[in-house]
Amino acid sequence: MSPKSSSPTDFLTATDIYKFLICPHWPWFDRFGEAEDVARKRELTDGEVRRMDDGYQHEREVMQEVMKGTTVVSIAEKGDAVALFEATKQAMAEGSACIYQGTLMADDRVGRPDLLIRVDGASMLGNWHYIPVDIKSCHELKVTHRFQLALYAWLLERTQGVYPEKAGIINREHEEHYFDPALMKADLQDVVEKIDRIRKGEKPAPVVRKSCFDTSPWGAACLAYAQATNDIALLYSVDVRRVEAMRSLGIHTVDDAADMDVSSYAGAAEGLTAHGLETIKMQAKSLRDKIAFVRKPVALPETRCEIHFDIESDLPNDVDYLYGFQIRDEKGERYERFLADHPKDEGDMWKAFLKWLETLPPEYVVYHYAPYEPTRLRLLEGRYGGSPWLELFRSRMIDLKPYATKHLTLPLYFYSLKQICKFFGFSWRGQLQSGGASIDYYERWCESGDRSVLEEIVTYNEDDVRATAFLKDWLSTYAQDLAAYEPPYPWVKE
Repeated sequence: MSPKSSSPTDFLTATDIYKFLICPHWPWFDRFGEAEDVARKRELTDGEVRRMDDGYQHEREVMQEVMKGTTVVSIAEKGDAVALFEATKQAMAEGSACIYQGTLMADDRVGRPDLLIRVDGASMLGNWHYIPVDIKSCHELKVTHRFQLALYAWLLERTQGVYPEKAGIINREHEEHYFDPALMKADLQDVVEKIDRIRKGEKPAPVVRKSCFDTSPWGAACLAYAQATNDIALLYSVDVRRVEAMRSLGIHTVDDAADMDVSSYAGAAEGLTAHGLETIKMQAKSLRDKIAFVRKPVALPETRCEIHFDIESDLPNDVDYLYGFQIRDEKGERYERFLADHPKDEGDMWKAFLKWLETLPPEYVVYHYAPYEPTRLRLLEGRYGGSPWLELFRSRMIDLKPYATKHLTLPLYFYSLKQICKFFGFSWRGQLQSGGASIDYYERWCESGDRSVLEEIVTYNEDDVRATAFLKDWLSTYAQDLAAYEPPYPWVKE
């Protein structure tokens, strides 16, 4: 069935821009998704819904605290867009100091900035004009924020005759962060044109991103769309620019990439180097033929004490609540942890962790996967203070992810710890299977006090550090030399 035409009330909104930047198919599936697509759509978890409500709570706190003493005109949050726009224009014409949840409109574009703040400077309104400000429960301006605010700036120019000189957010600490939206004009126009084509029914070419699964509800539909044509979007770590360049040269499928003559395409388009194309070709062959390649031998240090480290965090609230360690030494193998029962206990957990570092033996190595752990250590050190033993601990850290991504080529769409270790035969024990879900569990624990929920998180964390140790063992066993492992794989037990 061909897509329906977008209706007269199908406005292009800031939400469309956010969705497009996360997953280009999100706005398309929202409008034109068919029954089989909808069947694949992921429902928002209770935690995701709750965190949306928390965002609204943060807005209320900002309005009560930051805007205290400021006369605020609130526009209705629901209703006919045209009527809401007229009410917003009236408040702007009257010179209201602050307009909350105003509606801006021009052509078929609609935006609803959290705040319109009056500033000095002539416009069609008088000796004042407005700048857009959003209230966000995060620490800093994100790319998605900039694009949405740039849309508001574009709409404001058409409403007040003056392009706002700045736009920004009020973050979770109630700090203001601004940027010049004029710098986004060209990029915004490009995104808006692409969304306009989507609104007319044009389905974007396949894209498979982690954010399609983590944030968008349409990840499974995106994957099915790419799999239906065996599209090169299925290849790990090939960015959109190179995918588009390869398509322009007639390389459309995984088979095309696996069979391509690298010398014929190297330098034929920007970003297509011989080395990069060789890597892409190997990834395509791996995916097509189910071959696991060791393209560079792995050498890891020998030590009397191995520590495998993983952190669980409540990122929406910027809290670390569990540090887990799988320790291997002359005493055997064991799991140790430091836990903040509640967010307010984070500082105590950190102090206990620092004290524990003093008890470690002189020789040890710390393995982790991806840069998250050292990043959080730096953040909490800034929050609560460090120690010489923390510096030593950090100096002993080895990230296994570069060994997985630079030394191996695997028949996988993503190279997360879970994807890789499951491919190698490791399994997680409980119902809790992802870091995102662990946030939901922790929030449930904090609300209910149900100890079984907390124990599920601890089990999940223990499995994460066991998986890190499992990956290290696999690398030490199967990645010592160049190799090409075909099914049946030698690590699969009968």
